Amino acid sequence: MRSRFTPAVEEIINRCRIADEFVDKEKFQVMIATVWGNAVLDPDRSGIDESDLPDLHDFLNEYIGELVGSGETLTNCYQFIVSKKGDDSLTRQQVTANHKEFLHYFARLILQDVLPRD
Repeated sequence: MRSRFTPAVEEIINRCRIADEFVDKEKFQVMIATVWGNAVLDPDRSGIDESDLPDLHDFLNEYIGELVGSGETLTNCYQFIVSKKGDDSLTRQQVTANHKEFLHYFARLILQDVLPRD
C-alpha cells in the first residue's frame, strides 16, 4: 500500500507546496478528499481491492495528521469542505461544480453520523 500510494501523495504535496517548507493545507485537504472519494467509488480503478480501503484510510490519515495538524483525519477534511471557509476555499481553488458536487456527496456520506441533524 505505502509503496503504491506514497509517490501519489508526495505529488499532491508538491502540487500544494507554496514555498519550500509551506503547503497549502486547504488545497491538500481537497485533493486528499478527492483521492479517498475516487478510491471508495472505484477501488479497482485506484489499483486496490475493496479490502485495502481501511489501510488506505489509515495511510491517508497519517499524512493528514502530519500536514494539516495532529489529530486531523479524512473526516475533518470533509468537515472543512462543507464549512463556509471550505466553500470559500473551493471557490478560490476554482474547483468545478461537478468536483464540488462529488466532494459534497462524499461529505454527506462520511459526516451523516458526525454532524448534528436539523
